[in-house]
Amino acid sequence: MSASIDTFETDPRNSTRAELDELFHDADPGPMKTLVNEGGREVAVDEREVANDEHWRGFFPTDHTFTYLNQFAPLPAGFHKRFWWENGSLVGETTDADEVVVGHNRLREVEHNGRPYALLTYTDLVYRPFYDLLLPVTDDLVVGKAYLGRFPYGIETLTFGLTRRYGFDFLAPADHAVLWNQGSVPDPEALDGAWDVQLVSNAGLSDPLFEFQFERTEHGVDGKYEVLDTAGGDVRLDFDEDRMEMFDFSNWHDEIRQIETEFMIGKYCQTETQLLPSPEEGSLGHLHAETEAGDERLCLYYVMNARDEPISEA
Repeated sequence: MSASIDTFETDPRNSTRAELDELFHDADPGPMKTLVNEGGREVAVDEREVANDEHWRGFFPTDHTFTYLNQFAPLPAGFHKRFWWENGSLVGETTDADEVVVGHNRLREVEHNGRPYALLTYTDLVYRPFYDLLLPVTDDLVVGKAYLGRFPYGIETLTFGLTRRYGFDFLAPADHAVLWNQGSVPDPEALDGAWDVQLVSNAGLSDPLFEFQFERTEHGVDGKYEVLDTAGGDVRLDFDEDRMEMFDFSNWHDEIRQIETEFMIGKYCQTETQLLPSPEEGSLGHLHAETEAGDERLCLYYVMNARDEPISEA
C-alpha cells in the first residue's frame, strides 16, 4: 500500500484507474478539513512546481477516454472543486475548468464499506441526481468517485483525482500570468535552436502541437514554425528592451518571454484588427481574453521547451 501512495504522491496524474481505485479503498483516510481551500498561489521556477490553493484541480486517470483523446486533439476537458466553511458546515462548488457551469455542494462525513469518506452532494436541482465520495490521501491529493443516484445506492460513473500542487506540465492560465510577470525579454541568442510548443488551458497543457525553430544570422534572427508536423511557414522577429514580437502571415502576432535557458512562455494574440470577438474576461478552452494598454484582445497562451532535433529533421 505504501508503494501506491508513494507513486501517487510523486506523479499523481500518471495513475491508472486501478491505482486510484486501490487508494480509494485502502489508503488511510485524512480528515475532512483537509479539503478546505485557504487561497493563494505560489509558482516556484526552480522546482517547476505550482502550489495552488485557490481550488482543487481535477484530473482523470491515464486510461480515461478524455486522457486518451487529448493525445490527438487539444481537448480542454477538466474541472475544479473549491471548499470552504460556511455557518459551521463544509460547502463548496464544482465547476468545469473554465467555470462556465457551476454546481454548488454540501459535504458531510459518511461511512461507506466500513470506511469514512466525505460525501459531496449538490444543492442545485439539476445536479441533485449526482454525488461524489472523496478521500483525502495527503494534504495536497484527493481520490474521488462520482455516482448517479442516491447515497449509498448510486451507480459509479467516474474515478478521478484532485490536486493543489502540480508541475509545469499542468500549468493553468493563472500560472502562465505569474510566470509572464517574472519573465524577461529573451536575447536573440537565447532563442537559437528548436522548441516544442504546448497550448495552455484551465484544464492543463495540450500535447506539443507546434514547433518553432530560430537561427542567428548576420541580419538578425530567422524563424519558422510547423503545425502538427505538417504545415508551416516563416516568421519575422522584432526585439526591443521591453518586448520580443514575432509576426507571421496572419493578423495575429506572438510575444515571448524567457523563464529559464530551456523554458520560455508566449502569447499568440490578435492585433488591433479584431477578427474574433473577445469575451469580457477569463478563458474558454485555449482562448484567453486579456486587456493590453486598455484594449481587449484574444490570445492563445503557450509554453516552449527546448528540443534536440531541428523541426526539419523531426
